[in-house]
Amino acid sequence: MKVAKDSDEPLDESQLLAFLTDGERSYFSNLTPAEVAEWNEYWFSTPLPERHSPEMLTPQWDFASMLDAIWNGDYDLIAIQPRASRHVLEFNPHGYPYGGTGSLVALVECFGHQVGGIDDGTGYEEYVPRTNIWKPSSRPSV
Repeated sequence: MKVAKDSDEPLDESQLLAFLTDGERSYFSNLTPAEVAEWNEYWFSTPLPERHSPEMLTPQWDFASMLDAIWNGDYDLIAIQPRASRHVLEFNPHGYPYGGTGSLVALVECFGHQVGGIDDGTGYEEYVPRTNIWKPSSRPSV
């Protein structure tokens, strides 16, 4: 992924998706058209101040959106480096705003790993996993 982002190669979602197991793919949202309609109804019926608040429920990342955010993020992917008993996904933001870390967190979490903290150049902060994930009414909450 780093090599492709660095070289500005066109994004090949199917090629990258083939690297994932079924379990890893299940991390990502894959809404049906009816579920997208349900989400849109929820989104547009929510008052604007609440809609843009941190408490607003939002769907889990879908694979294509994660890739798009990584490809278009204003940062370089550096490497995954071992550090003591953990590994660090290093990236170098070019400026602010650079696109955020949500897509990078999704990339790490889809493989079953946990994010302990994030240092985006403004200082290290412990990571608090998202709990405000919107689920379609047709799917049971886990």
